[in-house]
Amino acid sequence: MARLEGKSALVSGGASGIGKAIAQLFLEEGSRVVITDINETALAQAVAELEPFGQVSGVAGDVRSMSDAAHVIGQVVERHGYLDTLVCNAGITSVMPIEDLEEDEWDRVLTTNVKGMYTLVKHAVPHLKAAGGGTIVTLGSEMGIVAVPESPAYNASKGAVMMFTKSIALDLIRYNIRVNALCPGITRTPLLQAEVDNSADPAKTAAEQAVWAPIMRTAEPREIAQGALWLASDDSSFAVGSNLVIDGGFTAK
Repeated sequence: MARLEGKSALVSGGASGIGKAIAQLFLEEGSRVVITDINETALAQAVAELEPFGQVSGVAGDVRSMSDAAHVIGQVVERHGYLDTLVCNAGITSVMPIEDLEEDEWDRVLTTNVKGMYTLVKHAVPHLKAAGGGTIVTLGSEMGIVAVPESPAYNASKGAVMMFTKSIALDLIRYNIRVNALCPGITRTPLLQAEVDNSADPAKTAAEQAVWAPIMRTAEPREIAQGALWLASDDSSFAVGSNLVIDGGFTAK
């Protein structure tokens, strides 16, 4: 039997990268999936590419908006009848030293990466309770565990995600809602490629990425998605408030 047979899932930031890989793997494992993303064009393309794998649909929305989050959650329940799996994947990166870090950049990163989880979780919890329980997977980062230079906004946002995850895990387990964080290392995504393209020396940046982790390569999105599958399935039934680190050895250094 598929590990997510009969599940109803929402994946934010599902139009590309890790989110899209998670959506595909969930579909392959029997879940019905709604993906949401701020990029409507990419969202429509992702839904078309995912349709061969199972029952999938898309809802455009900005997770930084309380009203958008409420609408997205409502659409999942309207389409599937219930919601029992939430993956808070939407996020952005930021590489900028503190002396260059402007207020709008700080707000953009923290609002997307932290508030964008709060809005979805807040509106999802009543439906997860109504379903008799479920799972929430938040997307942390290796940079929520160890800091790297010139990324204070991103480091701070992912550190906040880690404590947000632990806090709501303690609050929600009484309702049979398990909450855990998935902490990827460097992964081959459009966001990672954008870092190369926007850097002062793209060739140097690409070379640095290639040797970033001790495993001496970047992860493929599906490798990270396997962790989300484990956390969302009954295979992880005793995991509560945990951080599943899949980083090629980076935080072991």
